[in-house]
Amino acid sequence: MPRKNFIATKFAAICSTSVLAFVACTNNPTVAADSDDSASDKAQQLGNVKISHEEPAVKISSLENYVAQFTDDPNELSFDRHVLAYNGSFPMIVVSQDSLDANPDVFFTEKSPIKEISVSQVARYFPNTAEVAGNRLNQENCKLYIVTSNDGAQPTGHVLTKVSQGQVELTEVSRGGIYPQTCAYFTIGYLVQDCEGLIDRNSQITYKGFTSRTWCGDTKKTRDELMVGDSLDLNQSRYKPNPNCTENAHTDVSAYGEWFRADLAE
Repeated sequence: MPRKNFIATKFAAICSTSVLAFVACTNNPTVAADSDDSASDKAQQLGNVKISHEEPAVKISSLENYVAQFTDDPNELSFDRHVLAYNGSFPMIVVSQDSLDANPDVFFTEKSPIKEISVSQVARYFPNTAEVAGNRLNQENCKLYIVTSNDGAQPTGHVLTKVSQGQVELTEVSRGGIYPQTCAYFTIGYLVQDCEGLIDRNSQITYKGFTSRTWCGDTKKTRDELMVGDSLDLNQSRYKPNPNCTENAHTDVSAYGEWFRADLAE
């Protein structure tokens, strides 16, 4: 079997599990499939994975509304001001540098998940953002970057929370409580505008975890809570309300798709 097809097969595998909190898949995030056939296969397989059950009621697919699904406190979690858009349904498969010659039209990261792009390329990776923003993306002395990461455990929220000198911070959001989880490796991407010369392809990326209190569900009872006298009572429910959930907690979000900064649509 050719190497690229083996890789495509490896990362197209889908698993299902139940977890108490966020659990990342163990797939290698630095290797990904290539070829148009692989992209088609991946889209078909991901289409069979039920990631969310219900669309939230939002007026606009803005970054602000995206984060509002995970917290009611913007000081607790928010996109950095340099982020113009997030695409959790990233259209291109990331390949390594040595695959570029064979796939000249495929987005690649070399050894870095940060890549500078032109204004004309934005529509390819963030079509809705390009449509609403128009020529406002073309700012003098500013550079546009795509920052890519991987999603290896669905459902997971993704927020680029900080851009600073030589550093980018990504936050992965998990739902509090018990929930079914799938594992289908694919790429997500952020569009970043840098007018201060803060980052380049060699900038360091750090990762943080955030457990939502508004995207939240039941948790498991402890063994002691299931005990009646000296024996386990398995006839009672094994779950209980999660004390860490807020009163307005909900169980479904739209964690993927394309979202852009609200002022771009004004």
